[in-house]
Amino acid sequence: DKSGRLLLETPADLQNLLLLRKTKKQQKASVTRPAAASPAPYYVDEEDFFKACDQAQELVIEKYLSTGGDINACDTFERTGLHRACSQGHIDVISKLLESGANINSRDKLWSTCVHSACRGGHLSVLKKLLNNGANMTAKDKLDSTPLHVSVRTGNHDCAEHLIQCGADLNTQDREGDTPLHDAVRLNRFKIIQLLLLHGADTHITNQVTHSCPLDRVLQWQNEAKTLLMEQHHRK
Repeated sequence: DKSGRLLLETPADLQNLLLLRKTKKQQKASVTRPAAASPAPYYVDEEDFFKACDQAQELVIEKYLSTGGDINACDTFERTGLHRACSQGHIDVISKLLESGANINSRDKLWSTCVHSACRGGHLSVLKKLLNNGANMTAKDKLDSTPLHVSVRTGNHDCAEHLIQCGADLNTQDREGDTPLHDAVRLNRFKIIQLLLLHGADTHITNQVTHSCPLDRVLQWQNEAKTLLMEQHHRK
């Protein structure tokens, strides 16, 4: 009728009303509800702990620590839970682990630190957290690469910029004698080349393999970096 109510004048009208009510109930039941957080398991071993650090399962981590689990336990690659959380960018997990005494300067099999992991993943907030808590930003891995080298190679401009602002050595060399500027030129990281030059990176340092400086490398390509580096080179 005009009021919007269904008129029940025939059995068909009643059937339509029942069908309408059934449809509304089904629609309500199909509404997606957020899944409740899974309770922590009764027992948490090291593998569970590492997985929890990867996936930010804080209840599992708390259970592991509350039952005396070693916070600095290592996986087969000698990565700690802190390494793994830094790789994934889980800032809340990292805070929990640091508060619980995790070794902030632990190294994996390749001597990479948590700072290397944060830079490799491009997690600026994690990098800041680590440095604010005393992490070593000059540590070198087995290839003598610093976190600044890693930031440049992975193209993480913000991490590179923060390291530089915190005083990272612009001209540090890896095992082959490459500086971060060598890497930036080789990988054509134009914005990072600008960043390094702006802060005074040395364009004359040669590496130990090809005995070339960044300018020598850039001459192999015809790109924007060529003009930029040549101008900087001739100023000195």
